[in-house]
Amino acid sequence: MAKLLIIEELSYGCSGGYIMINRLVVVIALMFLASCATRQDAPVDQGSQVVESSGETGDAFAETKIVTPGMLAAEKLASTEPSVYFDYDKFEVKEQFALTIEVFAEYMRAIPGSRLRIEGNCDERGTIEYNLALGQRRADAVKAALVSMGIDGDRIESISYGEERPRNSINSEAGFSVNRRADLISR
Repeated sequence: MAKLLIIEELSYGCSGGYIMINRLVVVIALMFLASCATRQDAPVDQGSQVVESSGETGDAFAETKIVTPGMLAAEKLASTEPSVYFDYDKFEVKEQFALTIEVFAEYMRAIPGSRLRIEGNCDERGTIEYNLALGQRRADAVKAALVSMGIDGDRIESISYGEERPRNSINSEAGFSVNRRADLISR
């Protein structure tokens, strides 16, 4: 009864006081109900991870999204430079590109139906025939690295474009070095 008198005294004489008190009571009730809410998690497959993110609209419920190993591998693949670069007149895969090859191998392991095309390229120095052969050796070297990581060679196609698909047309060592590469294209 004393609380009711206090509320009446607060709202007495104020034209909007009663409405403000009603709003205050509703806010307190909502806070009380929100603090009592419980949440049950759905069972998760062993090959999946659950990622939760609350909605931007401020909803009381969170969205749940299941992330598979394939999705994680695809995201990692999207953030990786899809080319392996080579020294002049060489086709040995340098150690600095081991991570690139590992990311592609991880992607192919996570998505068994995926295929890969490796396109060997060269700079414009040398004959057309020599550059086609060198581009093929570069593509085959990257393929061999993937096969050594357990990827089935039948899922990988290697092709040479020689000097036909330059990435840079500047006639300098910097321009040539960008063209000496093998591009990895997932399909």
